[in-house]
Amino acid sequence: MSYTVEITIAEPASSDEEIETRMYQLSDPYETVASAREAAVAHIANLDVEPAVVIYTVFDREGFTVASSVDELAEAR
Repeated sequence: MSYTVEITIAEPASSDEEIETRMYQLSDPYETVASAREAAVAHIANLDVEPAVVIYTVFDREGFTVASSVDELAEAR
């Protein structure tokens, strides 16, 4: 099965601005959920933003969410 990764960056706003959100997909498809997660983590590590403001989501070819950094954060608590 093929998986895609979506990256969401929510830049912190100053007190008088709204939060700016950017979303995009990584261009490569991935064969496994694990390889998609690894690619997302590596991509986030190379961004010039605080990792805490970045969320990744892994989708299967039908568009269903199969993994997310939000889920991992919740499990870690």
